[in-house]
Amino acid sequence: MDDNKHNEYPFCLMMKRIFIFCITLAMMVAACSDEEKYSATNTDVLTFSVDTLKMDTVFSTIPSSTYSFWVYNRCDASLLIDRVALEKGTQGFRVNVDGEYLDGELNGVEVRKGDSLCVFVELTAPKCGQTDVQPIGDCLVFNLSHEKQQKVPLRAHQWDADIRDQWDVNGNVTLDSPCPIIIRKGLHIATGAKLTLRSAQLFFHDGAGIDVEGSLQASECLFRGDRLDAMFDDLPYDRVSGQWKGIVLAPNAKGEWTDCVIRNATDALQLGSDAEATLLRTSVHNSSASGIFSKGAHLALTHCRLTNAGGCCLEAKGGSVTVDHCTFAQFYPFSADRGEAFRTIKASVACTHSLMTGYDDLVFSAEGSDLHFSHCMIRSDQPLIGDAFTDIVWEATDDEKGGKSHFRLVDETIQSYDFSLLPTSPAYQLGIGDIRDETTTADP
Repeated sequence: MDDNKHNEYPFCLMMKRIFIFCITLAMMVAACSDEEKYSATNTDVLTFSVDTLKMDTVFSTIPSSTYSFWVYNRCDASLLIDRVALEKGTQGFRVNVDGEYLDGELNGVEVRKGDSLCVFVELTAPKCGQTDVQPIGDCLVFNLSHEKQQKVPLRAHQWDADIRDQWDVNGNVTLDSPCPIIIRKGLHIATGAKLTLRSAQLFFHDGAGIDVEGSLQASECLFRGDRLDAMFDDLPYDRVSGQWKGIVLAPNAKGEWTDCVIRNATDALQLGSDAEATLLRTSVHNSSASGIFSKGAHLALTHCRLTNAGGCCLEAKGGSVTVDHCTFAQFYPFSADRGEAFRTIKASVACTHSLMTGYDDLVFSAEGSDLHFSHCMIRSDQPLIGDAFTDIVWEATDDEKGGKSHFRLVDETIQSYDFSLLPTSPAYQLGIGDIRDETTTADP
């Protein structure tokens, strides 16, 4: 073979490789050049995952949860955001755009075609000087390089609150406050002291509660956890049990609740020996442990609703229990090992015109020699016979709805309940249970 011809092969191969490299480089440069070209067409705009970012009600001066939404570029060219800023500069909103905090404004944010950004928003609302809930909002403005402007409204509500770390009551104190009270660590009522609450709303931080050694009197009051936001879109934290510690009456302490709601605690109400507790037209709902647990105390319930507890809605060991026209409904959804609706052990019990029902075949037990139940409806697969039971309607346990048909609403999928008796309920027709005319719900 000719030596000159033989030497041509390496040269051709090298030229071929150089040609391929040049073509590849040209394509890369062209691609980069395309990415650097931002759309000048004002019909090319951003797309947002929300029309309006709706935040929950927040207590003034307390940081909210973090909310987010997405910004998409679904155009055929890259978009350049010249400026991102709050339209009014409302104090309290904090915005992070794709990892960069908005300090007044953010400039030169690129969104390549087919790409997206995530925007995070938090709010610490300043005091507004009003006693009721007030709206607060702004708009997050996106100015594109082709002079198109887009906005995402930010909407929330704020509520001025009386924030207390540890509240100690050492004398006689009366509080009638239209302003919500947030208790971070706890409320303690000393021996010999008395706290009177009227039309008050008490919000307790995780682990906080009320310890009563003296006396507590409450009328038209709300006791609940301090989370106003939601765990999920359809599940507010206020429907989640165990949000705060609950109320403890020490031995010989006294408590009185009239037209009150106690909800979403761990142990809603615990009573020590010889404590005295009176509840009238009061609801105790959604406790992760006990609704009311009494150990040697004296308890009187009239027109009350004790509903949904991880333990028993009512459990009394010793002492005395007087009940009239009350509803005990055990539909706690988070545990198959939930307690009974009504349980007493060696307590003196006088119970009239009351309803005990729930999911399970047995939601009732009473042990002792001083028992008097009359004109009640009790769900049980083992009807009890004896002098302790007079004119009792034993609810059939083959009802697949488990007693839910008594009530206006039992929706365990979103933890939403209204334990008002329906007029079609046999208990309502017999005048058994809490048969107040007005509709009250366990939800906010």
